[in-house]
Amino acid sequence: MDKYLTSFDGIKIFYKHFKGNKDKTLVFLHGVGGNWTIWKKEINYFVEQGYSIIAPDLRGHGLSDVPEPIERYKLNNFSKDLMEIFKKEKIKNFALIGHSFGAGIVVTYCMNKKRRMPKQVILVEGSNVYPFDHNRLLNMNRYVTHLMRFIAAHEITKKEHFINLKDIDLTEEGIKGNIHMISYILHITPIKTMVNILDYLEEYMFKNKNKLSKTLRELTIPTIIIAGEKDQVILPEYVHLTKKEKKDAKYYLLKDCGHRAPVEKPEEVTRIIEKYII
Repeated sequence: MDKYLTSFDGIKIFYKHFKGNKDKTLVFLHGVGGNWTIWKKEINYFVEQGYSIIAPDLRGHGLSDVPEPIERYKLNNFSKDLMEIFKKEKIKNFALIGHSFGAGIVVTYCMNKKRRMPKQVILVEGSNVYPFDHNRLLNMNRYVTHLMRFIAAHEITKKEHFINLKDIDLTEEGIKGNIHMISYILHITPIKTMVNILDYLEEYMFKNKNKLSKTLRELTIPTIIIAGEKDQVILPEYVHLTKKEKKDAKYYLLKDCGHRAPVEKPEEVTRIIEKYII
């Protein structure tokens, strides 16, 4: 079912909600430039197994509102959006599953929301340290990064830059052929939003590095970490840094997998998640 929530600061958040017959909700979070559909195959499987599902479009993405001030993209705001959904749907027994930036939201949520904690966390192709050079967003070359910053900064392109196709399907069936990451990102998320999120994320992770590491080390819930062997956005060595902090986490390296594990390897990701959902 398609739903909307007006969050704590007035931003409307779109989310998919499937109600199952099992007493467990799986919460799927996408990364920067995505939407809920990157998890479509995993979601379809777990819906068939009777699990309840929450899959939001993060603020600034998909069918959710795209707020203008950069302050609206503080990492804490994303975890607050989650809490608002949990309150509305009365969700207590849940697992948090995050891809890339979504994995960062999972860790931030656990750092801030001690009274409503998940039963398990699954971190897919995420890192607890900022994995990009400031002038190479998403590890793209400096010229593409410069273009993105130019588009984000200039008034002529603030209101009209690349059509936001909103609920575009980001599964393999939804995107035909091999399209480079920048190609599909430009269709789903305004560039200004993406630049704002990544620049704020860089500052936030630098300032909160010790807190994030401490949160990982002190997590007492089952933690699963998944990396893509051929991930050129968040390199496997960055993902493994998270494993070093959370030594008792289960770690999986998916062979021949780039930065879109939920789409490239949905069966493997599904099997790993299912193995640890209690």
